[in-house]
Amino acid sequence: MTEFSASRPPKRYTAKQFTAWRERWAGIDPDEALKTQPFGKTEDGLFDFRGFRLCLPGARRKAKLRHAVLKGCDFTAGILAETISEHSVFQDCVFDYTDMNDFGDYGSTFTNCRFYRCEWTMGAIGFDWNTSKRGEYQSRYVNCHFENVKLTKTSIGDPYFVGCAFVFKKLSGVDFGCSGFVNCRFEGAFQDLTFRGKYSNKEYTARKGDPQYAGFTNVSFEKAVLQWFTLRDGFLLRSVKMPEDGSAFIADAVKLCREQQALVDRLTDQRSREVMARYLYITCGTAERQPLDILSRYDLFESFDKGEEALIPPAYDLLKQSYEITE
Repeated sequence: MTEFSASRPPKRYTAKQFTAWRERWAGIDPDEALKTQPFGKTEDGLFDFRGFRLCLPGARRKAKLRHAVLKGCDFTAGILAETISEHSVFQDCVFDYTDMNDFGDYGSTFTNCRFYRCEWTMGAIGFDWNTSKRGEYQSRYVNCHFENVKLTKTSIGDPYFVGCAFVFKKLSGVDFGCSGFVNCRFEGAFQDLTFRGKYSNKEYTARKGDPQYAGFTNVSFEKAVLQWFTLRDGFLLRSVKMPEDGSAFIADAVKLCREQQALVDRLTDQRSREVMARYLYITCGTAERQPLDILSRYDLFESFDKGEEALIPPAYDLLKQSYEITE
């Protein structure tokens, strides 16, 4: 098989190709197809599952992959929607333009896989059952590449991402739960994301204790634009590189929130003081039990009104100079 790299640039296809790939699976049993690979391999040496549909239309139940092992498969333009993957293994697989809506990952492992412009909405990433024990369902993503994936209304539990890349034109409004990130990089625009150091559900805490991996370790945001990051309940930051342009920084949230009124008083004009007071009220409202926070210049762009752009640099520089933590 040709060596596959998860970060290798994806190919461009036409809607006509997608249709042709999907139509050829008519009459072929999905479970049997996974065993026999009826269309051989692609020109890249991957098993040809392009256009493959796992859960057939009209099915009363979701399709299930339990302890399945799928290696070197190309699911481009495939339909893996309405599927539960439990303790399964995916290695060297391509999920370009794949429909993964309502796909539930429960304790599966993805190694060296690429997710490019796939739709993973209304699904679950890194979840377990309410009867499982701590660590019994630990989802892992190792050396995977996520690019412009649609994650609307997808629930994320406590997956562990190692050596992964997140490349997005814009990703916003996603709660990453208690995810752990090690040796990962983020490139592009990221807005209104939430990361948690503890489970928000009391039942989860009683059953599993504290999350094993929640935090950023050796993570790069050097080529990213950040806005309104919410870190909660002791989400850890270790060796985290902020944007190269200085537009965001790691702040000493304890000191900042303790001195917020003194900081406001240091600003020279009334309008800046009003905006800063409101901004710190919002920021410190979510800073409980979170000693480190990520603050961005772009947070202030929405805090000031149009025409007040000149007030942003002094306010941001005062924040950064006073409370930035450098490693």
